[in-house]
Amino acid sequence: MSRQRGFTLIELLVVIAIIAILAGMLFPVFARAREAARKIQCLSNVKNIAMAIQMYLTDYEALWPYEHRQEVMDGFHELRPCAWSGGIQGRVTNMNPYLKSPAILEEYIKNRDVWRCPSSRTATHYGILNPLGGDWWARVAEVPVDRWGCFGIGACAGGPFPPGWGGGITDSIAQCTSAVGGAGTDASIGAFIQQIAATALRETKTSQMTDPARWFVVGETGNYPEAASPFDLAYGDWMGYCGATAGSIECCGGSWVDWDNCSFSRDCGADPHMDFSNLETRKQYSPPRHMGGANIGFADGHAQWWSAEAILNASPDDPSRHWVFCCYGDPAVWDARQKRENLLLGFANGICNFWGDFGLPKGP
Repeated sequence: MSRQRGFTLIELLVVIAIIAILAGMLFPVFARAREAARKIQCLSNVKNIAMAIQMYLTDYEALWPYEHRQEVMDGFHELRPCAWSGGIQGRVTNMNPYLKSPAILEEYIKNRDVWRCPSSRTATHYGILNPLGGDWWARVAEVPVDRWGCFGIGACAGGPFPPGWGGGITDSIAQCTSAVGGAGTDASIGAFIQQIAATALRETKTSQMTDPARWFVVGETGNYPEAASPFDLAYGDWMGYCGATAGSIECCGGSWVDWDNCSFSRDCGADPHMDFSNLETRKQYSPPRHMGGANIGFADGHAQWWSAEAILNASPDDPSRHWVFCCYGDPAVWDARQKRENLLLGFANGICNFWGDFGLPKGP
């Protein structure tokens, strides 16, 4: 009678080792395939928004407006006298819930989910401002200035959205909370999540867009309601990479930055000590969303993926400088870069022009 022979321990270990090797080879492939699918989904969303902006430009022959009421700007200056005079209009515009680009484009974009990106680690921080039958600015003025950020209704907090955008948060002032917390954490159930942003430029006429196919209008950025700089597009999660989601970066642990116990955290987040002029620092601590790049859309309605460094190299500013808080470098460097081939004129000047614009050449 024959006796069945089983596997020896050595044979089992060899089989397990082969399976482990194959798994190690295949898992990165699966991860890249998954990210490629996410990139395509996000590219589709960016294109839909670009086409909506193209339709808006066709209807109005210009980008959406600023806040122009003098009483609002005077009131802001009275409440926040430290604000520089040149930035008041942009700041109060950001605080007007009805001038948010997603709210303005709601007529053209019926699905708010197109403002999301599956690879984003952050989202815009904002609150819900309910005028309660009155004026939005009068409602803001009811809140002490030092509490604007807590409710997500201040300009630096991302500014508020109208009622109906915050899910369970219908009035941040009455409910004492933001609809979406800083870096996209603690979002209210059903709240609008913004991880793609339209240009920060406003009131630019279509006649000024000399080549719509090179004129940026929308891109991926998770920390701001509007895209103000080339770096925002290239490294969209750069100011919120710490503590955005569980495992988003080593030492954060899925919560806010541990400033006391994590050596790296003490120099990350909104703290400007990180030297983003260094390429390796950019790649290590603020990696682009999609395989080294990001999706951007243009005024003619088309969208495409660009590598992060290609976006910086095509911008009018010097990508080697220390990128922080959207202030740009030496005007002489600026002017020299503006004369390079395939660059559009953009950004009214080379220093701290937060509400600027720029264009990109046709190929990545």
